[in-house]
Amino acid sequence: MKTLSTAVVVVGSGSAGISAAFELYQQKIPFILLERGDKVGGAGKFGAHGVFAVNSKQQQAQCVKYGYAEAFKGLTDYNHYFVNGELLARFLKLSGANIDRMTAMGLPVTVEQSEQKAHLNDPLVYHKFNNFKEKMANWDQLPAKFIAAGNQVLTETAAVDLDYSDGLKAVIVADQSGTKTRIETSKVIFADGGYCGDPDMMKAKYADADEFLNLGERKAEGTGIKLAKKLGADTTHTPVLFAHGCAPSLQINPMRRDSSVETLTNLPLLWLDKTANRFVNEDAVYDFAMWANAAHNVQGKYYVLLDQKTLDHFKTHEVPLEDTFERQFCEVGQTSRTTVGPLPNIQTDFDAAIQTGEVVKADSLADLATKLNLSLAALQRSVQSYNQAVDQHEDDVFLKPSDELLFGVTDGPVYAIVEHCAILGTLDGVNVNRNCEPVTTAGAPIKDLYVVGNNVNGLYSDGYPSYEGIANGFAFVSGWIAAQEAVKSLKQAKVEA
Repeated sequence: MKTLSTAVVVVGSGSAGISAAFELYQQKIPFILLERGDKVGGAGKFGAHGVFAVNSKQQQAQCVKYGYAEAFKGLTDYNHYFVNGELLARFLKLSGANIDRMTAMGLPVTVEQSEQKAHLNDPLVYHKFNNFKEKMANWDQLPAKFIAAGNQVLTETAAVDLDYSDGLKAVIVADQSGTKTRIETSKVIFADGGYCGDPDMMKAKYADADEFLNLGERKAEGTGIKLAKKLGADTTHTPVLFAHGCAPSLQINPMRRDSSVETLTNLPLLWLDKTANRFVNEDAVYDFAMWANAAHNVQGKYYVLLDQKTLDHFKTHEVPLEDTFERQFCEVGQTSRTTVGPLPNIQTDFDAAIQTGEVVKADSLADLATKLNLSLAALQRSVQSYNQAVDQHEDDVFLKPSDELLFGVTDGPVYAIVEHCAILGTLDGVNVNRNCEPVTTAGAPIKDLYVVGNNVNGLYSDGYPSYEGIANGFAFVSGWIAAQEAVKSLKQAKVEA
């Protein structure tokens, strides 16, 4: 087996991994960065639009009053005290300084109003990447800096095992051909992004896993979690799904922005679950986490109902409803649209989606009930109740705002968009201490190992909260923390030697 040697191995080059590597680079500590894919980056690079922070210099300049105390109490309360208080505190206290670090990394962000309509009046805590395309390009430039400083970046290479005996001896890695290499090292930082890419782990934790639309990193196969557990790390925790929005399919999803079907997905129309009942105030569409949680709560799948009259109206009219993803695709400073339409291609788009099964068309409610295997009585009752709410401009059950009660379902044909709970990954894995060291069930740290980002338990109780950018913010900060602690331990070992 080929042998390499370095001080620290960083597994994964997403937000947490690239942040850890950057700290080691600045501290002039030799490292090898591993990336399972053919290019650096993970969910934080390819999907995230910003990070959460408190007490940044930008916030201070704008006299933002929401700081550490408010964030700590808010997140602790939100999670009903099922949190790792020390880790949460350390993250929040470093989150503001992380904004300056990101600028130094070439990933500048600007504090800005939320991208989500439901949070437009929230405190200014969201820091959005100044330019998404530039962020991607600058991320790709970081490996060259690391390599120029004498470090190694190994793509298409994954950690597969550890040589560990009263301390870390080596990380065993394999390339795509299966050829293994032994990397002798003192520390390893697992920043490989959770386990959404491991179907067996997903099915073991989520009964509705088959319904999920996985927009996350398929290369996140739970390696860090599995290897830490193998050494005795405590991995007991309620599963936490990184649920984020909904969509019909990978072809018609919020990232593509090329289908009228997806546009109507992003509006508060009539939603019914697998039992043909309404299950939520459809205004939840304007909060990405809550929207997806609502879908997860009904086994990961629901239907958007509309009739031909509604479809024809969108084709020729501007409708006073906001596409929930409109703000996300605006660069810093751009003004978003607050209406939808006209959508001249809507019939063509729906007809195409009917062919793929992403939309089901029926001549009547009875026909739709047959095609979707729904209870006709429940379907008729739900539609009748919703139509009454539209006619009276009052939803006395789910309390949808009256200005969103625009379209009933009355005239055939009728259409059902098949919606799935979209996920960006998972947010549970290993219990760690404030230094991001994995701990045993007795609370003892497993030395020389660090677990960060989406591999970590303790920030959330059972679901992703509506604190925009918090998962990405934690990934950057936890990678920073782990690298700091690794450097401190290495220096202490050198002094002792």
